Amino acid sequence: MSYAVISEWVSKNSRQSTEGQAQEQAAKEKFAPGVMALGATAVYFIYTSDTTFNVVTIYPDEATATNAAEKQRAIRAQAATEMPVSMAGEVRGDVFASS
Repeated sequence: MSYAVISEWVSKNSRQSTEGQAQEQAAKEKFAPGVMALGATAVYFIYTSDTTFNVVTIYPDEATATNAAEKQRAIRAQAATEMPVSMAGEVRGDVFASS
């Protein structure tokens, strides 16, 4: 069974702006690979509005997600330092259905 970590983020930049496009590029080139290196099987950065996004990270199991938690916090702190974004919340849990 897989395990998911979902974090909600708010940006001061519109995703349409030059700064927002730079944030998107950083997510693709730096932050997504960083999360994958922690043992994730998939990570998705999902726009939920012009200035908000969620990050859905799938781990093979809860133990892997728990072991990655401290390093994941460090990646999040780096993101918040390098970009005008802040994490609004997080949820975690077992994935019970997928296709």
